[in-house]
This record gives sequence, structure tokens and C-alpha cells, in this order.
Amino acid sequence: MDVGEMQRKLRQWATENPEDQYRDLYSLLCHETWLRVAHHSVNTNQGRATAGIDGRTMSHFNGDLEGNLARLREALKAKTFEPMPVRRVYIPKSNGKQRPIGIPTIDDRIVQEALRMALEPLWEANLSRHSYGFRPNRSTYDAIASLGKSLIGTSGHTYQWVIEGDIASYFDTIPHRRFIKAVKKRVADRKIRDVLWTFLRAGVMCQDHYRETLTGTPQGGIISPLAANIYLHQCDQYMESTYLHFTSIQRVRRRKQGQGNVLYVRYADDSVVLCNGTKAEAHAIKEELRGFLSTLGLALSEDKTKVTHITESFDFLGYRVMRSIGTKGKMIPKVLG
Repeated sequence: MDVGEMQRKLRQWATENPEDQYRDLYSLLCHETWLRVAHHSVNTNQGRATAGIDGRTMSHFNGDLEGNLARLREALKAKTFEPMPVRRVYIPKSNGKQRPIGIPTIDDRIVQEALRMALEPLWEANLSRHSYGFRPNRSTYDAIASLGKSLIGTSGHTYQWVIEGDIASYFDTIPHRRFIKAVKKRVADRKIRDVLWTFLRAGVMCQDHYRETLTGTPQGGIISPLAANIYLHQCDQYMESTYLHFTSIQRVRRRKQGQGNVLYVRYADDSVVLCNGTKAEAHAIKEELRGFLSTLGLALSEDKTKVTHITESFDFLGYRVMRSIGTKGKMIPKVLG
């Protein structure tokens, strides 16, 4: 099997069949070459020397590489594979708080990577161009660059109001059943969904105390970033169908009628909405977004979700972004690292 070619075919199928369900993905997880490529990816990751709750690092797995790969493959074929709880640790954030990180076992990381390899092409074909987080060939720089181009606007229509969107504890609050329902829109293979479910429900070990995971996907898991994008794709679709589908002519007409237009960038659970209408319109859009997210079982962070004027600047992905007057008297975007 050529894994790259198979992923290309999956993406092509998804592009040509945007509303259909793919029916046989589980067999990929059980294929020797597929698992071997997944192992190689995990083996070259910086976290390969970090152990899960079983105390085993990648060096332990590689000590009997062929035997361990065969063991994983047989467990997947027999549908007896069961992930272990993740080991929870805390790392410091720039604001002095701590971020929880979940560390899966090596076995679980390899299976998660095999899952990601199979699922990602199906969604990459249809994910929104406004989504930048945890995607191939996209980065924080691309998200910031997209904002920079938008700050001045087009046809003289500047975007004055910024809605800084932040979902409260997003990775801890994704509703499991609704997430699996979102996966089902593209994946008919129940065996794949069952494996995803076991990872979601595997639980967390923190200082020898076990805690159930009834919502959320632990940050640190290989499958978690893709899971986050799959679920929030619904938010991207809402923004596209409500605000982003207008043509250039329609946008000009809306401005002449006193209505504002919207630009939107999302990076995982952080988003920015630019509005060239009134401040009241910007606040109304924020409340609409809050209402839509509530239908997904999610909530905007009260502290971090703000409406500000572009000249006051705003924070996004570790950058300070603002619009200022350049040396030639023209408005220019300004990004501070």
C-alpha cells in the first residue's frame, strides 16, 4: 500500500462527494503499512521520550518493534483494542496560569495517528478556507497575514470593529455524542466511530486519581486538533451561510444601504470577526455567534470575547494586531509579536 496515494484518493473522493459518507476506513487501521507509517510519525515526534500512564516510552516500543506492531494490528483486527486513560500534566501559560495537557500511551498515540491519517483527508477536502488551526500547510502566520490584508478592507470600505471570539474551555467541553454525530456525516464506518468513542471516554489520570471524561478531547492527544476542527466546521459553515457568501457587488450594495459586512478568521477555538458596520451591529453579531455556539453545547468566554475598535488593537494567536497610519498617510495593518 502507498499511504500517500491512498490519502490522495480519500481526499479526491471527499471533494467529488461532499455530501456522502465513506464506508470502509477501519481496514486502513488494520493494514500493516498504515500502522507502520503511523508509528514512524509518532517515533519522529519530540514527545517520543515522554511516557503515558504505563511508563513506557517509544524506546520500549521500538525494543520489539515488529512484535508490538503485530500486537496492535491483531487487537484492531479483533476489535479488542482499548485505549488507556491519558496522563494529565500541567504546563505554565504566559499569563501565569497553567494549561492541562493529556499524554496518551505510545500504543494509543500510534492508533490515534492512524486514525488521523484516515480521517483528515475526508475533511480537508471541505473544511473552510477561513479555518487555519492544525491543518496541513496552514499556520498562525497565514491566519495573521489573512487578517492583515483585511484590516484596510476593499473598495475603500474599512473594517472598524473587531469581535474577539474565544470559546470557554473548548477542548474540555466538546459534547461527545454531538461530535460523533458530526463525524457520522462523513463516515458511515461504525467501527471507526467506535474507536473514536473509546478514545473520548478513556478518562484521565492525574496524580494517581482517575477521572471520567464525559465531555471534551484532552489537549495533547494526536486526534484532538482534528476533532476540534471537525466539530467547529459547523461554526464556519454558519458564518459562511450567514455573512460570508455575499458577492463584491452585494457587499457594496449592503454598505450603501447602511448594512455592515463581515470578515472571519478562525484558528482552533480562537476566532476574529471584522465588521465594517456600526458598533451595535458588531455586538449583535457577537450575540448571534453566542447563540449558535450554544446549539453546539459550547459557550463564549465572557472574559476573552470582546468588541473593540481596530485602532485600540487586539490580541490574536500571541500577536498584537492594530491599524495605524503609515508614513505616507495611508492606513496600514500593524502586527506586533
